[in-house]
This record gives sequence, C-alpha cells and structure tokens, in this order.
Amino acid sequence: MNSYDFNKAVSVLDFFQQELNVLISLLTKYEESQFGEKSLLQAEIKQQFKYVKDELKKQIKVLIEFDANALVVEYLLPPLCVASTHFQDIGINRINPNSIHKVRQLAVKANGFINKYHSQLANDQLG
Repeated sequence: MNSYDFNKAVSVLDFFQQELNVLISLLTKYEESQFGEKSLLQAEIKQQFKYVKDELKKQIKVLIEFDANALVVEYLLPPLCVASTHFQDIGINRINPNSIHKVRQLAVKANGFINKYHSQLANDQLG
C-alpha cells in the first residue's frame, strides 16, 4: 500500500473514530444528566446517530461501487461493515430513554472494532 492509500485509509478510520467518540460522549452525558437536560440531549444523540449511520452507509457504498484499490477496500470494508451492522438494528425513532444504554453499548463496540483496525493498519505500515 502506498502512502496515499495508507493516508486515505487512516483518515477514514480517524473520521469514524472521532464521530463515534462524539456519539459515545453524548450518550455518557445523557446517562449522567438530570431529567430536564435529557430531552435536549436525546435530540442531539438522534442527530449524531443518524449522521454516523448515514456516513457509514455512504462510505461503504463508495468502497463497494467506486474504489478500485483492493488494498484500501480490504482494510476499510470490514470495520465499517461491522460498525454499520451494529447500528442497523436501531432506528432513529427507537432511540429513547430505555434504549440509550444499548445504543451506547453498540457504539462502544463499533468504535472498538474500528480502533482495532486502525491500530492494525498503523502496525502494518510500520512493519
């Protein structure tokens, strides 16, 4: 993998790590906040969740349909598909006080998987 492909893969994984960290932060803040603040945070959580879910779908579609570089697809497709699969079961309208814990749990799992691939990619480049 040349440096351009490496940087492309790393930047995509960095982007999703950052966005998932924002989502996890909002979910954690929701669990720690008082009742009045929760309704405002719930709207932010839904917006961020939808954004991450939509961006995952777009990136997967681009990788499958348009990216001809097999190495980039090989590194990016597995973690993005797993993250997308975690979020697939939860609809935006189903995010409510009873499901916040599950959404947070799935976001942490997805972020962990992306982080694992990010670390593996960095180690492969160094090695």
